[in-house]
Amino acid sequence: MTGAFELQMSSADTTSPLQNAAAEIGLLADLIDDNRRIDLVADKLRPVDFAVPLYGDVYARILEISAAGMAPDVVTLEPYFAANEEWPRARNILSAASMNSGPLTRTKTYFDQIRELSARRRMTAGLQHVVASTRDLDVTRDELLAEADQAVAVMAEEATTQQASVGEYAQAVIDSFGKPIVGVRCGMIGSLDDALGVVRPTHLIVVGGRPGMGKTSLVTSYAIGAAARGHGVLIFSMEMSADELTRRMLSDMCCTNKGAVQYEQVRDGTVQGNDLRAVLDAQRRFEQLPLHVNETGGLTLARLIRQARSHKRRLAAKGQKLELIIVDYLQLMGHSRKGMSPYEHASEVSMGLKAFAKTEGLAVMAVAQLSRNVEQRPDKRPVPSDLRDSGQIEQDADAILFVYREEFYLKMQEPEDQFGQKYEEWRTDMEAVRNRIEFIVAKRRSGPTGKASGWFFGANSAVRGADFYKMDGY
Repeated sequence: MTGAFELQMSSADTTSPLQNAAAEIGLLADLIDDNRRIDLVADKLRPVDFAVPLYGDVYARILEISAAGMAPDVVTLEPYFAANEEWPRARNILSAASMNSGPLTRTKTYFDQIRELSARRRMTAGLQHVVASTRDLDVTRDELLAEADQAVAVMAEEATTQQASVGEYAQAVIDSFGKPIVGVRCGMIGSLDDALGVVRPTHLIVVGGRPGMGKTSLVTSYAIGAAARGHGVLIFSMEMSADELTRRMLSDMCCTNKGAVQYEQVRDGTVQGNDLRAVLDAQRRFEQLPLHVNETGGLTLARLIRQARSHKRRLAAKGQKLELIIVDYLQLMGHSRKGMSPYEHASEVSMGLKAFAKTEGLAVMAVAQLSRNVEQRPDKRPVPSDLRDSGQIEQDADAILFVYREEFYLKMQEPEDQFGQKYEEWRTDMEAVRNRIEFIVAKRRSGPTGKASGWFFGANSAVRGADFYKMDGY
């Protein structure tokens, strides 16, 4: 480059380590000298990423002129900046520098540094705002944490665009023929595995149901079964403490077709005799599983993603792989900023979890609450429009799984007269649905929708497949 790069614009703070005006104008000069390089940066670099405002404006015009099918250079840029008093100096620098453009690797170096410094400036501004907010005693601790999360999350937002020809992707598909399908299966709930299929990396699975339907029992049973097959699983429990969830899972692990340990006993610490031996055996088996629980309450999306990535790295260091994230439940996640509506919040979390699953190449299973509209219908089986707070959840989900228990609603209809014909009919109906649970796959991008049945053991916080009583060892 020529010595003209020593001329910096008056609006640039040359003492700041978070901006490099020379790199910015060097990139502009390379784009002018070789217009083919514009497409390499256009989708990844924004005008606001430039520290010098004029350089950001010039970059925006270069993109605009190129998109119109013309060749951007100092001549075609002149009409847009003739009235700007800083333009003559910038034009002279660009004219001299564009005659001495370097290899593509140098252009990429400029691009990478400009984007990195931009992210750091935005992060700095966000953290400075957090510091100012700490002095305002009307700002709550949770709001401060949310602001800090949002500021730090800037660095994680710089995702690299992945692109290849369809031919290359097609070859990758052909290379996968005959190989096992990559993804998560439970094994412990076979009928659900058949209905839902393999839960593939990058997929967001939404599990919905009204209170009392067994959503948490389903996802914890699924987690135990998946971990038993070697899949790394991390549960974010936002409604229950790790202690409560672990007591439920100990009872779940002890639930076999040969016997069971009541959750109530595990909860109250009254387990004795053979039941205690079964719980101790369950604990030893849990120690061998790649199954972990994070009980941090009120996590924002940004903090959840950071903690999940950190856990993924720790597992990788031990030669294990994180394959499934479970979030219980979606609407309990903290707001990233003050004043968000329930719709905005649910939409942000849904889109963020889907993007996270895709970026990290793992599956996310998120529990979601349903609206009360379900209770107003004669048939209380849920449909996708029942997902509470946001239609965006339905859009983002690769699969939607509803859980439904007829027993829950039928129990409310018990006749007062226990000696009449109606009571006998009710009791017959109750026996037909006792401990039964329906898995309703209402959406599935990678296969057909449908239904399946299984067993729900509320006293043991456990869900099993339809073939539970035929399984060896159960």
